[in-house]
Amino acid sequence: RSQQLVRDLIQQIRADGLTVGDRLPSIRNLASKMAVGTNAVRDAMMQAQTMGLVKIRPRSGAFIQSLNYGPLVEALSTTLEASLLQTDHNLFHLLEARQLVEVELASMAAQRRRLEDLLPVREALDAMVGAAQSDHSNEFVEADVQFHLGIAEIAGNSVLSLMLHAMHGLLRPYLVRLPWTAERRLRTDRSHAEIYQALVEGRPDKAREAMRGHLSMAYESLLSRVQSCPEAMKVG
Repeated sequence: RSQQLVRDLIQQIRADGLTVGDRLPSIRNLASKMAVGTNAVRDAMMQAQTMGLVKIRPRSGAFIQSLNYGPLVEALSTTLEASLLQTDHNLFHLLEARQLVEVELASMAAQRRRLEDLLPVREALDAMVGAAQSDHSNEFVEADVQFHLGIAEIAGNSVLSLMLHAMHGLLRPYLVRLPWTAERRLRTDRSHAEIYQALVEGRPDKAREAMRGHLSMAYESLLSRVQSCPEAMKVG
């Protein structure tokens, strides 16, 4: 309830068009707008101050302290993953959403990266190679996820990165159950290498296309499974 009130307060600040340095309306005024009690608004204000959104000055009131969207991202992080987990999602929809977000993140990362930023991504590639050689599917999938989240981190958009992190949490069980054949791993390794090379070269268009091709493999694999019958049920 406290977190919800902070989110409501954030929405009210945005609706009022307030900016850094502006004084917030009185607690009584906010309580009327938010349709809650004054004690609830006072608690939300204290938590908003802890988040860095407002600064409470005794006998002067509360003032907007930051509009860098850090507090908004923190508030979003408390709700997005929980909201996704409360719904039984269509796997195709998750894959489509992931592609929309991650293709652009790859392009942004290629445009903004410094070479030293790529170290965690390179380490994830090395971890995938080691896991494949030892045939540890769980470790391979975890390294795969870290590869993609590492790219999102370099892109520098915390909201999109958060969204991708939540989607990967939902997709991870599916990825672990995939039949990781030698052919699939070879294709996956090659597409990962293409994405990484585009990042090293700093080529956004190449990174975008390489990521789109890589993510299309998962979608096409699922579609192929839907179109086929189990071996035991095939008519001879």
